[in-house]
Amino acid sequence: MIHLVDNVNSTNTWLTDFNGNYFDSLLSFKQSEGYGRLGRLWESDIGGLYYSLVLPHRDILPILIGVSVADILVKNKVDIELKWPNDILVKSKKLGGIICQSQDGKTIMGLGININNRTSLDTSTSLSELGCTIDKLSFINELIKQIQLNMNRSNSEIIEQFMTYDCLRGEVVSWQEGKGIVEKISENGRLIVKDNNTNKSIFLTDEVHLE
Repeated sequence: MIHLVDNVNSTNTWLTDFNGNYFDSLLSFKQSEGYGRLGRLWESDIGGLYYSLVLPHRDILPILIGVSVADILVKNKVDIELKWPNDILVKSKKLGGIICQSQDGKTIMGLGININNRTSLDTSTSLSELGCTIDKLSFINELIKQIQLNMNRSNSEIIEQFMTYDCLRGEVVSWQEGKGIVEKISENGRLIVKDNNTNKSIFLTDEVHLE
């Protein structure tokens, strides 16, 4: 069931408190306390898409959601890139983001996409700025179908599809303890990077930054 509201503090917080079943979801036209990964503030003015969905837990869920979103938007002629683990980009500018929070065997997936809201950062963009128009409810209905389809695919199939949108492979990235070149994504969703200091491949779970 899709619940619709005009305004909410956070779609993820609301859906967590609601304690719904798998594929219960919430679409809001505005958030007053929207947040992304690591608790970062997400601008949530009217015009954006703010959506959360209850899903079964899966280790590559942010990757699966990113692929599902990208598969829909490319049909609308949007040149999507995905940045591991959870960013949705167009020409290196952030269009949206994904957050997944697990609780009691369920995962609450939160999705924010700039539709026709104004973006205040030079590093962000919106679908309206790209000349693309979508109906939010139609997009959500298509997204649910795409997620259900992808939930039946293997991790390796999902990751192979993700790599067609990936913007990090072969790039130099840095993280808290070092720097290296991105090789690929492991079957359980970790980023595999060749460390510059040791020349060994290591598995990362934390955020990386392009150099």
